[in-house]
Amino acid sequence: MRCDRAQILMDRYLAEELPAVEREDLESHLRECPGCQQQLAQLQTLLGTLRSVPAPPVPQGFVGRVMVMAGQEIERQGPLVQVRPRPASWWRHGVTPQQIGFAAALAAGLLVGVMLGHQTWQHSARTSTIDRPTANVQVTDAENVYLIDYLTGTPRGSFPEIYLSLTSVDSDQEF
Repeated sequence: MRCDRAQILMDRYLAEELPAVEREDLESHLRECPGCQQQLAQLQTLLGTLRSVPAPPVPQGFVGRVMVMAGQEIERQGPLVQVRPRPASWWRHGVTPQQIGFAAALAAGLLVGVMLGHQTWQHSARTSTIDRPTANVQVTDAENVYLIDYLTGTPRGSFPEIYLSLTSVDSDQEF
């Protein structure tokens, strides 16, 4: 630890607010550095002196004067929170062409999304009912789920076969 870092941590060390790791690092540094030992001793003396001095009494009427001054400052600055109009109040002011355009674009986007989703759903329903050839080819779960039948019919030990064996879940496998 360097001396500048140690001096930054000394206040927290004296207040017993350092995590254990930093405390141990600082104590290790203090054992080796006489300059930081002297700095720590001066801080301990200063803290002892400050703790021995009694706190000055609060002047009579101090709290009342502070509260009056705070109230005057709040009145001078005005409200801190601006009240927004209710959400439905924009209808009373009329609809702008920008709002109409935004609503139309939003409706068109939703319509396109629904149509594409519907077509995708219909396509996946149709492809799942197609009979697949089963002669000499074992169809795995991954092929059914991901429609990767182009990987079938590969030689034993090939990368596609290994991939399919790793991604397929057999009922006798346990996790």
